[in-house]
Amino acid sequence: MAGASDKKQAAANSSILKQLHLASVVVNMVALLALFLLHRPAAKKYYFIFSLPGLGCQYVLEKVGRPKYHINPQGYSVLSSAGQDLQQQGLTEYMIDIVYLTLIIDVLMILFGSNKAWLLLLAVPAYAGYKLKGFISPFFARRQKEEQIETEPVKSKRQQKLENRKNKVRYR
Repeated sequence: MAGASDKKQAAANSSILKQLHLASVVVNMVALLALFLLHRPAAKKYYFIFSLPGLGCQYVLEKVGRPKYHINPQGYSVLSSAGQDLQQQGLTEYMIDIVYLTLIIDVLMILFGSNKAWLLLLAVPAYAGYKLKGFISPFFARRQKEEQIETEPVKSKRQQKLENRKNKVRYR
């Protein structure tokens, strides 16, 4: 039996997936009409090749985010799994961004009639590199600090006091 939070998440996921699929169908139909009726742009293979990342992300989001229902013995549809939260930050957020970026590039391809719009898809690996740099750079900074610590041993206060006592001149 699903709780209220699972039902809210299932409703939110269904709404997000519905918006995503509706936008994708509308933009892709207009793009296909522009490709085949207006012959704009002339090379069609780029559209099919570069639409694959967006379609792949949409497929994965559908698989992990779609709520699953089963029929109980009384004949009612019962929520068995709300699906992964599609509003969370991280990978699902990036996948939704990739889908929308692909759709925006489709619209730009139609408006300008050029496959050069697909160069904007290079923003995805550039952004991933930027995020990865921010994730990895603290490890390199820590390694540099460890190397500095190894070269300059720091003495504790107790060690300093013992050395001072040792070096102190005694009169007897």
